[in-house]
Amino acid sequence: MKRLHDSFEQALAAQDWDALAQLDGKLQRAIPTIRQQRLTVAEKQQLQRLNGFYSTMIAEGEREKARTQQQIQQQACNQEGMHAYLQHQE
Repeated sequence: MKRLHDSFEQALAAQDWDALAQLDGKLQRAIPTIRQQRLTVAEKQQLQRLNGFYSTMIAEGEREKARTQQQIQQQACNQEGMHAYLQHQE
């Protein structure tokens, strides 16, 4: 679990959204197995850390999504302005 947590942290720091998606898939597939295991106190703590980090990762993903949407919207506005300018030049 520590390795998985470290991988999530590295991918988020690099803003490697593809890697985060792959790690998320790996975690989702592992959850049923984790639930069936008897975890040590250390493993439970690591799982709690991973859960907390997961919330951070989701929040960062939402911020990136908002930034991307804003960029797309700005490009659309710029494109509309360019079309208006070009039509006025004719």
